[in-house]
Amino acid sequence: MSSEIKLRSFTWDDVPAISAIWQTHHSNDFGLPNRRSSLIDAVIEDRGKIIAYGQVKLFAEAMLFLDKSASLRARATAWRLLMLEAFRGTEQAGIQEIYAFITDPNYALLLQKHFHFFQADKPGELLVKEL
Repeated sequence: MSSEIKLRSFTWDDVPAISAIWQTHHSNDFGLPNRRSSLIDAVIEDRGKIIAYGQVKLFAEAMLFLDKSASLRARATAWRLLMLEAFRGTEQAGIQEIYAFITDPNYALLLQKHFHFFQADKPGELLVKEL
């Protein structure tokens, strides 16, 4: 008996099968993905049974450049205003998450403390803000 593997678009009726695959095989590795900001949602069926789910999401990356010779007050104000503008623009675009790739652990702590980013990867490497 040969397999009949087929790719097709996700439907809401697929949620129980996708959830079961995640719960059985991946729940210890990562959370069940949501469909916010999703560009592609697809399932793979083998003889009518869902055996895989794939998703591509659109996301925003926050990039900020500050003149380190400016006063601390001016830099803090500029940083706050740019972050608020990033949140406004991202929400307006319908994107639900902002990513910040950080190399300075102190800056990572500031984003966590003041803007409620959370650590999504190794310490100081990837922070995410869900809107």
